[in-house]
Amino acid sequence: MDGTIDAEELGDLLRKHASAFDEGEIVELTELFYASTGGSGVGIGKFLEALDDATTRAAAGGGGGDGDEVDATIAGWNSLLGSDGKLKTHPLGIGTCASEYMFAKSHGKYSKEDLDIEVSHRVPLTLSDKTAFFAVKCVRLVFDTATLWNFGSITKEKILNRAIFLETIAAIPGMVAAIIRHFRSLRNMSRDGGMLNMFLEEANNERMHLLTFIRMKEPGTAFRAAVIGAQFGFGGFFLTAYMINPAWCHRFVGYVEEEACHTYTRILREMEDAPHGSELARWKDEDAPKIAKGYWALGEDGTIYDVMKAVRADEAEHRDVNHAVSGVPDNMVNPLYDPRQKMDVMLKKYVEDMMEKEANKDAESRLRA
Repeated sequence: MDGTIDAEELGDLLRKHASAFDEGEIVELTELFYASTGGSGVGIGKFLEALDDATTRAAAGGGGGDGDEVDATIAGWNSLLGSDGKLKTHPLGIGTCASEYMFAKSHGKYSKEDLDIEVSHRVPLTLSDKTAFFAVKCVRLVFDTATLWNFGSITKEKILNRAIFLETIAAIPGMVAAIIRHFRSLRNMSRDGGMLNMFLEEANNERMHLLTFIRMKEPGTAFRAAVIGAQFGFGGFFLTAYMINPAWCHRFVGYVEEEACHTYTRILREMEDAPHGSELARWKDEDAPKIAKGYWALGEDGTIYDVMKAVRADEAEHRDVNHAVSGVPDNMVNPLYDPRQKMDVMLKKYVEDMMEKEANKDAESRLRA
């Protein structure tokens, strides 16, 4: 080193701490570091200052990355702002421009803990929240009644009809949000903060749900006609609503995703409780479609049951994200891909791993003595 550290040297440094960082994280962090610093290096002194700053703020609860990722990021946002409401200069000189084009979320890396979803509910507090919640409940009541979801037993046919239809509609909000934010960024000649990339990914994720389910059932002509009508109706409504009140729309989607979590939880429970040899019991253990195995990394033995758990995990993430971004400040960077906070989490993990290794060395020295 020549008194500075660049992206390549950062990668080499992190590889010495393999217990804290896997190769995927190292590649992502070095690319993010390169983009955020414009390809230049930072002085060793600045790097040490950044280590101290990240650990100090983490100890004070200001963005160490513990707990729920979205909530932790939003909670730590104020610690990045100065008294004038503008972003403070990060010790590493890292800005937020990388969030405009580097957002990437893989839905194929869920751990067992990630799949153990808590069916939660955000209590509506404001009038806007209450109207969004009421609208979702009305839509659910009408749809449940029309499809006889709560009448009779839950069958494979019922599940697929419901899932396919809902997923053709569920992909609309993310795309609408992304398009409107895209045009606003162009019109105002300003950054978006990376939010539109997140919503595009959300829309594509819902589309992947659809592409998975239609491998299990081919919808008929009447079904397809109903989808076209629903897309025009809901698409027009959501587009108009988002142009008027984006915060209300994200709250609405958050409540929609709460209902989706309830639905997939019930489907999973019905599968688990299905009598041995019944249609649901057999379907539960069938091989997942190839597209699903690849998308969620379900493995060679992935089953329909595994697909349902992965889809529910996706819906829970959309629930949390949309509730979190409802009403966030316009100057806020994408809460799931803020380069500054990602770097701070990296620095904190780096320090913790160094301290753990040092403690282990001291313990070994005492044992030898």
